[in-house]
Amino acid sequence: LMIALIGAVTFLIASLIAISKHNVKKLLAYSTVSTLGLIITCAGVGTYQAVWTAVLLMIFHAVAKSLLFLCVGTVEQGIESLNIEDMDGLILRMPKVTICMLIGISGMFLAPFGMLISKWAALEALIKANPLIAFFVVFGSSATLLFYTKWMGKLIMIIPPAKPQEKFISWNEWFTMGTLSLMTIVVCVTFPIISKYLIEPYIRFFYFHNVAMDSGNVIIMLIMMVFILLLPLQILLQHKGKKHVIAYLCGANITESTKLYEANVQFHSAGQVVAEMKLRNYYFENYFGEDRLGKIGLLTTVLLLTVLFGIIFI
Repeated sequence: LMIALIGAVTFLIASLIAISKHNVKKLLAYSTVSTLGLIITCAGVGTYQAVWTAVLLMIFHAVAKSLLFLCVGTVEQGIESLNIEDMDGLILRMPKVTICMLIGISGMFLAPFGMLISKWAALEALIKANPLIAFFVVFGSSATLLFYTKWMGKLIMIIPPAKPQEKFISWNEWFTMGTLSLMTIVVCVTFPIISKYLIEPYIRFFYFHNVAMDSGNVIIMLIMMVFILLLPLQILLQHKGKKHVIAYLCGANITESTKLYEANVQFHSAGQVVAEMKLRNYYFENYFGEDRLGKIGLLTTVLLLTVLFGIIFI
């Protein structure tokens, strides 16, 4: 129980800290820490369902997260920044790289990609074992949804046409990103086969149980996968002659000049007060900052480790 709680606290705290991160590499790093916490949680519970889930998490996470780290490094070369706020409309500036990133991000939190399947299985296993631990997973997964959605929204937002910034990318980088993108999709589509031939034999050997998803759920997830894969296709085939205008602000725009799209667009709010439109994410540093939550997480896990070793010696 102590091992599972240490993992659960790590999953929750790291996921919340990731919300406050502007730097996308730090966001991915804390996302990795949170997933490792969830894997340890499943290991601590130790039931056959939880262990099956832990192995799935490792497989899905390894492929999707390696893709994201590689894509982020490539984007840093192109725009010379790791700040999420500098990635506005990256789908127009670096379309191919962005599609690879979107596949990786989808693999981390969208249905029916692998990580969500794994978290669903983890939640089911943890509720059966200990509802208290499931509480941490529910709120940690909600935080995951928030910080990945914020990032994805920046990538696909529409801005005036920009010059392509992908000419510097070498063929071996394209090959690696393309291969990892394909692997992310293939692993998600074939996870029942992966489970049957690579994970279930291990579970049967040690736990004398079979773990398999209902065939109806598998079919539904495959259908969802097809619809999600239509998104990058639609982005690639979208009409390039569209007219870009500033956002419609309830008819109170002060100017209609599209040149101000790159600056702060002004508009009249209630009471004829002049306000500025800011296309920026919320990061909630005062609530989820690393300095604040990091200390709480460290103290909590040290306390749980102390209790764990005390029980062992007793």
